[in-house]
Order: sequence, then C-alpha cells, then structure tokens
Amino acid sequence: MSFVFAHKDPEFWHLIVETAESCGFEYAGAVAQKNGQTSFKKRQNPFTVLSGQLIINFKKVRKPKYIMKAALGLEIGDIVMQTIEGIIAKNNGATLEQINDELIIKGLELGFLDLMKKEYSDLTPILLETFDYDEKTELFTIKQNRKFRTYIDLNLRVKYYLISYLRRMEREKKIAHFDEIVLYIMPLLKNGVTPEDQTILNVLEDIAQRIEGDCWQLKTDGQRLLLL
Repeated sequence: MSFVFAHKDPEFWHLIVETAESCGFEYAGAVAQKNGQTSFKKRQNPFTVLSGQLIINFKKVRKPKYIMKAALGLEIGDIVMQTIEGIIAKNNGATLEQINDELIIKGLELGFLDLMKKEYSDLTPILLETFDYDEKTELFTIKQNRKFRTYIDLNLRVKYYLISYLRRMEREKKIAHFDEIVLYIMPLLKNGVTPEDQTILNVLEDIAQRIEGDCWQLKTDGQRLLLL
C-alpha cells in the first residue's frame, strides 16, 4: 500500500503511518518524487517547504513494527551527519537535493523535522566545509583520503572507496594493482571493522573487472547497472 504525501505539517505524516500500523500495515520506507526542478537557492533551505511529494510505502504483516521516534536528548547532529554520509556512500556522491530528500525522510521517520528546521536552515556551509564539491556534477563526496565520520555498513564503505579510487586511477591513466588498492583502503577503515583482503576482493569483483594479472578497472556503467 502506498500513499502520496505532500503536506507541510509532519504531524499528518505520523497520523498516516500510525493509522496504517494500527490496521496491520508495516512502514516500508518513503521515497521522494519531484514535480520539477528547484533552484539552488531554494534548495539551500531544505526543511521550510516540502519540494515535490513523498511516496509512503507499507506492507501487510501480522505484527507491524512501530517507528521509533527520537528522544529529545538525541544528538540530532550525529543523525544528520550519518544520513548525509550514508546517501553519499550509497550513490557514490550526492547532490544537495538528494541530501535534502534523505534528511526530510529521516526527520519525518524519527519525529524531529521541526528541530532540523531550526538548527539546519541552511546546509550549504556545513556541506562545503565537511565534503568535497564538484561544481560540474554538483556532487558532494567524502574528502580525498578522509574517513567516514559516522558508522556506515562495511561493504558500503569498501564499495565507495573502491569506486572513488578506481575512478581516480582512470583519470590519471594509471593501472590499479590489487595490493595498492588494499593499501589505500585499509587505513581509511582502521577505526571501524577492518575487512580482510577477501572482503575487499568480493566487493571489487562486483564493481570492477580484472584486466591483467592483479590489475583492475571499473566495469562500464552498463555492466554495473546489470548488477543492481
């Protein structure tokens, strides 16, 4: 079951979710659907107006799991940063609009969208200070040779670093050897769970192809699309 939500008051969002859950439906996530391009200036104020609409999805189950709302003492900044890094890792770079969409959904889910409106009325200074920004692609990415600040799934982190490294090797017209890949990635993961070589190899085989010996290059966009 899916609902289209385009209201500016988050209380109506929770009313829909809680009513659906009381009828035996479990919240299965929400996705943003745009109704046109928004200006960069408008996107600088992400939580004042809902741009486009949200599709709220549910599935029928016997015992729905209720969404946990954030406690007042929760560190909102940590959730904001983890959400931003998560969407960057998932998409290997994210636009300001993608980041805004993800934060709106997270704020609605955890019940602190109003608090984000007050504390993060303009995300741009934080993003420009914390991440690299490519004006051509309009993508924010993790700064080169910097680690994720928050917890991100190990395989997702490995995949992000692998794609970033292999793309850099392509731009510099260099060959990426497996040992060099491992030596590049390991230091970036040392504060979290450190993967074994085999873990890196498994992720590498999904996104890249062996060209000769222990050398690797990214698969083409079409090849990677078939894996999704």
